[in-house]
Amino acid sequence: MEPSSSLYQRYSEGVIRLSDCKNCGEVVDKYVEFETVLVVIDLIIHNISAYRHLIYNMKIQNQFRLAIIFLFCDAYDKWISGRAGIYNIYDLEWIFYKSLLQSTLEMCTYVGVVVLCDVMVHGISSKRIGLVSRGTVIGYYGNVAVVFSIIFRLSNEFSYRSVTQLFIFISHIQIQRTLFPNLSLAMNTAVVAIGVLLSMQSGALCRHLLEY
Repeated sequence: MEPSSSLYQRYSEGVIRLSDCKNCGEVVDKYVEFETVLVVIDLIIHNISAYRHLIYNMKIQNQFRLAIIFLFCDAYDKWISGRAGIYNIYDLEWIFYKSLLQSTLEMCTYVGVVVLCDVMVHGISSKRIGLVSRGTVIGYYGNVAVVFSIIFRLSNEFSYRSVTQLFIFISHIQIQRTLFPNLSLAMNTAVVAIGVLLSMQSGALCRHLLEY
């Protein structure tokens, strides 16, 4: 997949024409004309074109802040599960710190696996590694579902946790396909699966070590 030289041609103020891909003849990025809300809706239904727009053509301010939000959402979700039967404020605070550390280690492990995959495919490039790292973190946007779990008290529901984890897994696959379009779906899915498994293992190890 070759990048296009332009997304659109501007003829006058407020008048543009979307560029067509030289290879397939389709519009390069139709989401240039879409409102952000419509882009978000297509992200929720895992439209890969929306992921391409988000990663390559959409300027996201404060991506580090987004990563922090995703981390805290996941840590809070873990904290809710781990605080059952504990009422001491200091114990609750310690559980949250452990949850935050576990979430951080899990995210870093997964991003590390994807970056390693990128280095193996494209070689070492700081610009490319930065793009892959930022794009991979975006795949965790499903963590904000913890807000709904708080509102509707779904934190301990198996169905909620299963659907949330499946949603995040699929979003990781779509991100992976966007970042590595030349790899097959099976290969991209395998990379995501390996990353998720190693992430879970690192989180379990962190939790085990912090018990002592």
